[in-house]
Amino acid sequence: MHFDIDLAFSVKLPSTTESGFELVSGTVTAAGKLITVKTDSLTILPSAKSINRSMLGQVALKLKKAGVTLQLEGPTGTIVSLGDVKPHLLSRLGASSSAIRFGKPAAAAALLRQPVQSRQVLPMQVPATLLPLLPTFLKQYRRKPTTTHYSRGGGKPRIIFVKDSDSWDGKAPKMLEITQEVLEIGSNPSAGLLLSGLKPTHARIVHNELDEYVLVAEGPVGGSVGLKPGSEYTLRSGARIELGQWRLIFHREEYADHGRPFGGRNGGELSFQKPQFNPRTGLIERDSSE
Repeated sequence: MHFDIDLAFSVKLPSTTESGFELVSGTVTAAGKLITVKTDSLTILPSAKSINRSMLGQVALKLKKAGVTLQLEGPTGTIVSLGDVKPHLLSRLGASSSAIRFGKPAAAAALLRQPVQSRQVLPMQVPATLLPLLPTFLKQYRRKPTTTHYSRGGGKPRIIFVKDSDSWDGKAPKMLEITQEVLEIGSNPSAGLLLSGLKPTHARIVHNELDEYVLVAEGPVGGSVGLKPGSEYTLRSGARIELGQWRLIFHREEYADHGRPFGGRNGGELSFQKPQFNPRTGLIERDSSE
């Protein structure tokens, strides 16, 4: 299990201030098996007096078995770490768990001093209802369907790539648009996508006669693709490819990505899709429910 996380969050909480709310910000970061949650205010956290210690201990033990560490940090430093930790004597006495380690005394004490309070959730604003009120019951409504049979090579097929979290240099991911019929990926200087540390030709992306982009593995491939050498996989937008220390994502705009009837998924939610002619194959495509 390996985590690569870099998120920022901002939450408005009701308060007694003049503005009527308090803005709390924080981050969630991870590299490998260490997940760090950091917040600039303790008001977003429950009081230590109201925490269900039994449930907290169970969660911590599950994290420990998975080899994962969850670290919670406040404005003054680390409050507590759960999971794969080495608790000191004070933590063992206070938490009665081998998977919980208290952080800085000042940070933990601040959470302990925080009063138990019930926060009222801010009311949700319901969006306005579009007219007519029951649009799905308009049986006579006709809509011109779209199609995924776009021009060959359309949808800007591209590869976005970056190194993994252990060797990432902090720079933004790079992007390579696929314009050739066969894109070689590897450490060979002549490769269309040159990536160090791989086999000379580690994989190939082949643009076939059906206007599909197919990944052919010459070496081991991980990620959502998960290929053994000699096997292949038809790429869809969002497919994640792991080659050694490199992380690649395939993207292609949806209007040209999948070739399903009328630009939608087969079946769909309680839907029926009329047959359409596929100019690539000369065949009639029908809904899978027929």
